Amino acid sequence: MYIKIVVGTTLLVFTRSDGGLILSGPMGPPMLEPRAVAQVDPGGMRDIIASLPDQIAAATRARATRFAVDEAQRIFLVGMGGSAIAGDVFAAWVADRSKVPIQVVRDYHLPSYARSEDILVALSYSGNTEETLAATAQGIKLGCRVIAITSGGMLADLARKSDFSVFDVPTGLPPRGAFGHLFGILAAISGDWTYSDPRAELDEAVAHLRSIRTQLRPESGMRSNRAKALAVRIRATVPIVYAAPPFSAIARRWQTQLNENSKVLAFSSTFPEADHNELVGWVEDARARSHRPILLRDRDESAEMRRQLDITVSLISKRTRVEEIQDDGSEKAERPGGDLNSRGLAATASLAAVVQADSSAAPYRSRRPGHFANNPFRECWRGLHRTRRSRHPAP
Repeated sequence: MYIKIVVGTTLLVFTRSDGGLILSGPMGPPMLEPRAVAQVDPGGMRDIIASLPDQIAAATRARATRFAVDEAQRIFLVGMGGSAIAGDVFAAWVADRSKVPIQVVRDYHLPSYARSEDILVALSYSGNTEETLAATAQGIKLGCRVIAITSGGMLADLARKSDFSVFDVPTGLPPRGAFGHLFGILAAISGDWTYSDPRAELDEAVAHLRSIRTQLRPESGMRSNRAKALAVRIRATVPIVYAAPPFSAIARRWQTQLNENSKVLAFSSTFPEADHNELVGWVEDARARSHRPILLRDRDESAEMRRQLDITVSLISKRTRVEEIQDDGSEKAERPGGDLNSRGLAATASLAAVVQADSSAAPYRSRRPGHFANNPFRECWRGLHRTRRSRHPAP
């Protein structure tokens, strides 16, 4: 996969003087210059994204503890949102060499087949994510071996109270901006979960990410910065990001970064399943022109998958332009045959300069489950819980 394009991709969303979101306006080359981008990025997400390789390097250097699989039948990575995506990418990265199944859980409850010998890794940047706390408490009650990766909050207290390991991540970041810390810790503690130590690839991957950071720096011009060029091409469309395993987690990360950073609608899906349903919409629906499919391609994809995707691109291209992001790496850290970078670490770092939709609002952080400061969805959340309580009164 062509990872390099992602670290610097920017979608600009402008704000009114009162901080309200308005439609994105013309975004020619001048609007992608560093000064212009900085004006709509008061939270400094560009710098956070650029710190990805440094986050990974710091996390893997500082963590030497390993947790043996022993009798575990599976490893659960429990989390939500920007914390869970680190688990998605990690699970995809080691899928072809893990000793036991690794499953990401986004729910209040563990699967019915969870057992006391299983390992549960709780991923919550804030430490106060309601679903993660509930599933972790269930795991502790069940007897699972628990590992907490968090910046603090109730999760850290819960784990320490039960004498489980807690790995701290730096505070002061939005959860999606802590990806490198969360992923790096997972890589550092997982040496005994795989048949080969995944950390052996990290140094090379980190060096490659730093090279990408230089190539796609904000100062680079449109002609040499493919990320900027892609941002301009998809600006007036609804992006739908596609990938086939093991890149499915990467497509999801692209989508959520567009949602949260650029404040736009974006969606993701997976091949080959999409060819059994969504392809009909692309071919038959006239509204396809207002959407932009982005295919993340693997240079080592199987002959069957390559043939299917080539046909898919040919069919969709009759209705709308298709963006294909190709892997052109030649070194191990740039290729998809089991390497870190191709599993989308650089891509998952995100579509570069993040934009705050409301520059007047301070970033919100979870205080306790279900309650947020400066969160526009707070009342909706409270209403949802009132409805739940009315339908399911406490015994």
